[in-house]
Amino acid sequence: MRRLMLIGFLAVMTLPAGAARRVTVAQLEQVLNGAIAAHKTDQEIARRIATLELSERLTAATLGRLDGRLAPGSQATLALALLADESAFLEAPAAESPNTAAPDDAEQSRMLNATRKYVAEALPSLPNFLATRTIKRYDDTPQAAEKGGWGVRLGLHLVATSNREISVRVERENQPPAQGSAVWQEQIGLISGGEFGTTLGMILADMSQGSVRWSSWEATASGLDAVFQYSVPRSASHFEVIGSRERTNLVGLGTVARGSSPSSLGVQPGDPSNTTIVRTRPSYHGSIWLDPATGSVLRITMEADAKDGAPFERAGILVQYGQVQIGDSKFICPIRSLALSKAVPDPRALYSDAPTEWLNETIFSEYHRFASTTRILNDSPAPPPEKPNGGTSTPH
Repeated sequence: MRRLMLIGFLAVMTLPAGAARRVTVAQLEQVLNGAIAAHKTDQEIARRIATLELSERLTAATLGRLDGRLAPGSQATLALALLADESAFLEAPAAESPNTAAPDDAEQSRMLNATRKYVAEALPSLPNFLATRTIKRYDDTPQAAEKGGWGVRLGLHLVATSNREISVRVERENQPPAQGSAVWQEQIGLISGGEFGTTLGMILADMSQGSVRWSSWEATASGLDAVFQYSVPRSASHFEVIGSRERTNLVGLGTVARGSSPSSLGVQPGDPSNTTIVRTRPSYHGSIWLDPATGSVLRITMEADAKDGAPFERAGILVQYGQVQIGDSKFICPIRSLALSKAVPDPRALYSDAPTEWLNETIFSEYHRFASTTRILNDSPAPPPEKPNGGTSTPH
């Protein structure tokens, strides 16, 4: 009896502070205004934001405006940015959509054909640029308020950062196990690949066997973007998700805070000897933002349909493109990508510090062209200088 009571106590201690409250962007702003007016501390505001879940997308313009009310680099600013990332696959608030008539069917077809040409010709012809790729990894592992304390799930938080120089050519050649796929790995969650064209090519090819429809115009910093929504059936999907699943009957009590000693009861969550690899190709859907004049892709999302996305409840990738100045020319290149994944709800998570939600943010920066200059030197001796009145002088 004593043992059962202990396990029940641990379950309570590792529960989240409360279920996420689903709010609109307008309601989020009201929450922030109230917290600021009440002079809540930075940490209190951050924790309040962590209890929310958005029902619509927090756009870059609105995020920038709300950020302006918070201290730069604060915990609340990071919490707000993570909330925006989690909402990245949703539609923008209707109030933010410009009052512009939708293009007719012929114009929509022209845009989509221009995009197919752009993906087939422009992206593959990008020169072999070099860039820095920075990856920030977030998860929702329990956090202890003090060293040695019980862990509580308070939402996503930064767990690791890495950066290295990459080249466009290598990125095209070294794709994940299936080109354009999303790959699950225990340490890093869902990762994105193919930002330099492979993923776009895969989506457009799959879309030809699915459906695509006009969505809306969207005002962005670069102008007015044309937004289309698409869906791909499972039979045509090349979006491969690789996950892991544990045998429930062998998993015992895990740790409840980072750095605490592991329990000896049962097999620890994440033990490779107790893990089965699961591969799925789910049906998926998403949106694509286009430059209406050129067909250039400015942003794209893909998200597995919940009904067949196991072992994920959510699995989605976003890639954002932008104009990059390299030398004397400008090119459309990937500048940011997100990979968001969330495990299917599992009661065992209450007894473990294993993550249940992951977010990887990738930033592409410092684009430059690999180049060298050549100077030809003549090793013949230079002729002696001329005298003012003609002839030559010989140095002594």
